[in-house]
Amino acid sequence: MEAEIYKIILIAGVAFLASYTQSVTGFGFGIVAMIFLPSFLLYIEANMLSTILGAVTSILVAVTLFRKINWKNLVFPLVGSLIFNYLSISFMKDAKNDTLVLLLGIALFALSVYFFFFSDKIKIKPTWYAGLIAGSLSGVMSGLFSIGGPPVVIYYLQSEEDTDSYMATISAYFFLSGVIGVTMKAFSGFMTLNVWWGILFGALGMLAGALLGKLARSKAEPKLIKKSVYGVMAVSGIINIITSLI
Repeated sequence: MEAEIYKIILIAGVAFLASYTQSVTGFGFGIVAMIFLPSFLLYIEANMLSTILGAVTSILVAVTLFRKINWKNLVFPLVGSLIFNYLSISFMKDAKNDTLVLLLGIALFALSVYFFFFSDKIKIKPTWYAGLIAGSLSGVMSGLFSIGGPPVVIYYLQSEEDTDSYMATISAYFFLSGVIGVTMKAFSGFMTLNVWWGILFGALGMLAGALLGKLARSKAEPKLIKKSVYGVMAVSGIINIITSLI
């Protein structure tokens, strides 16, 4: 069996941790998944698996808040995401594994700096072209790193009127852009046996993490968990950069 037992256990554990973080803090599934998965899977396998599991996480939220989805506000972000997902995946097909790990390390470190110092300070006007730009940036980050959240989080936080509408619309965006990404990556040959096993056991870990996160939400400290994730992102980014260069 190509997928060794230890990989299956690690995938389930990472999915559990990522899902728990997402459930308690409202973000972070792709970030947590991509911090750990590339250390024991090929980069394209880790990217594909994170994209699939992230899309599943988003559809669960989108379905429960279906009536609150602002469909008009999905058009331009999804157009940008479609175009730049395609360009990013086309680049990734021909890139070396070490190169992709290096780029991921740079992205993780840069995101940790953004979250620590600038996430509450960036303001944009919720125009159609802002949505297009946010979707385009998200497409690049989602295609290359399976971390497409930050640009569209900024956009939707400032373009949706209430929390339910924000959660519904951004979850619908993540699901639909995830479907786009999964389809393109599948046609590019990223779907391996490791990914199939990862979907099966990752889903179990994800479900357990979501349930525990729901129970712990009232007692957990989201700010502490977020800062811990940011710290791990920075360290992981530096390690990826150094190991790739060495």
